[in-house]
Amino acid sequence: MGEENRKGPGIFYAVIGVATLVVAIIGATFAYFTATGTDDDTVTGTAATAGLSLTVDKISTDATGGLIPIAESLLNNGLAGDTASGEKMCLDKESNTVCQVYRITVENTGTVPARLDGTLTLSATGYTNLKWANINKDSGLTSDATPDEVGSNLNASSVTSITANELFAASQTKYYYVMVYINETNASQNDTDKGSFTGSVTFSSAGGTGTTATFTA
Repeated sequence: MGEENRKGPGIFYAVIGVATLVVAIIGATFAYFTATGTDDDTVTGTAATAGLSLTVDKISTDATGGLIPIAESLLNNGLAGDTASGEKMCLDKESNTVCQVYRITVENTGTVPARLDGTLTLSATGYTNLKWANINKDSGLTSDATPDEVGSNLNASSVTSITANELFAASQTKYYYVMVYINETNASQNDTDKGSFTGSVTFSSAGGTGTTATFTA
């Protein structure tokens, strides 16, 4: 009987010990989880995008005939058009077509700045004196206002560069103007300058892909 009474307190203390241990574990676990936090908003971002848009429009719309030669000293007159022909671009006083003027519109549609190269490739069969004026070389205009001077950058058809390594801000649009003409040699050009020509305009990032537009005379 006395031995049984001695066992009773031992069992009681064991139960108390287990209960205390369980409470200690629960308390420690609870403290651990309350010290944990999550931030889902600070580290965020999106990938930059790249893109390019290119269009070529003939703006000498009244000059619909075949090209005849023009002296380079008169290119500004050709740009303005002769008064006898109503000052229509690229028409002389007899309404002959002396040039073709094209507007090139380039837009960086991406979200980051880009440096672009631009080229014009003329393909002509039967021409010796076909040339083109790069009216605003290396300085794309930020508005599409038609220039009133051709400038001095006059190129043989074998020259291709419109601009090189030109910086475009994100979403920026620039405009370029080129004039295609037959240079007057002051001699008969019936056999040296005849036929048709086509052109291809390409803008691309250095070493990368880009976009191309074509036009015909």
